[in-house]
Amino acid sequence: MGSGNSPGAAAPDVVERHAQELFDQARALVGDRFAEARVDPDRGLRVTIIDLDVHDVSAINAVAERLGVAEWVRIERADPSALEAWERLRHDLRRLAGARRSVLTHYPMPDPGYRRPPVAIHVAADAEATAAELHAAYGDFVSLMVGALPYPPTENTPDRATSPRRPSEQRTPDPSELTVTLDGCLSIRAGQSVTHDLLLTNLSDHDIRIHTNGHLTASIVDDSGAVVGGYSGGQHLPLVIFTAEPAHTVRVPLLVGTASFVPDLGYTVPPGTWHLTASIELSDGRRLTTPPLELTITP
Repeated sequence: MGSGNSPGAAAPDVVERHAQELFDQARALVGDRFAEARVDPDRGLRVTIIDLDVHDVSAINAVAERLGVAEWVRIERADPSALEAWERLRHDLRRLAGARRSVLTHYPMPDPGYRRPPVAIHVAADAEATAAELHAAYGDFVSLMVGALPYPPTENTPDRATSPRRPSEQRTPDPSELTVTLDGCLSIRAGQSVTHDLLLTNLSDHDIRIHTNGHLTASIVDDSGAVVGGYSGGQHLPLVIFTAEPAHTVRVPLLVGTASFVPDLGYTVPPGTWHLTASIELSDGRRLTTPPLELTITP
């Protein structure tokens, strides 16, 4: 049930100009039964209504006619199976989010209503069992990531031999200007993330300013220098500058994650002795990379 132009040429600019007004009025007309509003790839306007009936279609079409966008408006009924799946899933998300240690790293707000599948859910790198539970319960209704990798693995997921290797192309600091060390030994459990201090000592005769978002972020590298893991979650991006004066040492927090970026290693970088590096952006525009620093990952 609905109306609208079939996909083809992109909708004219007038459709984009009136999109929000149409969506707002459609919501006002149907109230809590308003499920979703979105702009389609051709810039047409799609409105999804729970328990859609002919009166809803007529009322929304009347608004679209008045705005001059009727041929670009698509009105559809919310899929009952998606409604049922979301109602179950949102309760599972609330349960997981409320656990003593939440394994969820990215998920939609678990509010009543409607979600168009696939619903994107990311869990921690050591939460493969949770991903398996969600996949078994919801199948293609959810799109799952465990750490940095999809769950379940897809046929298009490359193995380690064909994964792009990403050794750093940046220079390491000149040891006569700046030295970089870890503040003590660093040991972290597989799948976990920690913040550990880097010690940056200024051996030059001028201030060195390091641009960060409040911390630096580590990459775990193999013996060849290729990146194989690290932190996989979202981050805030404020500008926080740490200043090392001549002959002084400044502590800079370093975020270290152990999510695997290489499918054949699994979802977490395996236990063992590894090395990490971090990119350092200086206020003079230079981008440097720390020398490899030892990291122990435990089971």
